[in-house]
Amino acid sequence: MFESIDKGQEKKKVKEVKTFPVPLPSEEIEENFTINSNKQAKISKEKIINQAIEYHLKGNILEAAKYYKYFINQGFKNHLVYANYGAILQDLGNLKEAELSTRKAIGLNPTYAVAHSNLGNILKDLNKLDEAEIYTRRAIELNPDYYK
Repeated sequence: MFESIDKGQEKKKVKEVKTFPVPLPSEEIEENFTINSNKQAKISKEKIINQAIEYHLKGNILEAAKYYKYFINQGFKNHLVYANYGAILQDLGNLKEAELSTRKAIGLNPTYAVAHSNLGNILKDLNKLDEAEIYTRRAIELNPDYYK
């Protein structure tokens, strides 16, 4: 038995839900499923990232963090998401998680200078000065104009 709630009304009990199978050749089912699944996954990834960045740019950091974390928890991988999430975590004082997220960003894109610079700052805040210097120098090597 299912219960549904309509606005302004009490719960209604639904005793039975009927479904009707529609036979399709198995090849067609697999083809349609694959196409729809890939398209849907791509769309939802883009929507999640765009929403996270929109919140981040508007200064709504907690909402941005929720979307970044949701993206990551879905198993999606994007160096910008990990780097941005790491920066938010650093600003919130969660340095250990910030370090992990930023290292993940670097693992996904080893030439992303911003992530190297951010990790250098995080490591400095953690008082890991020798390692902080290495990542800061690497950021400069990757993009000398970044610090101008």
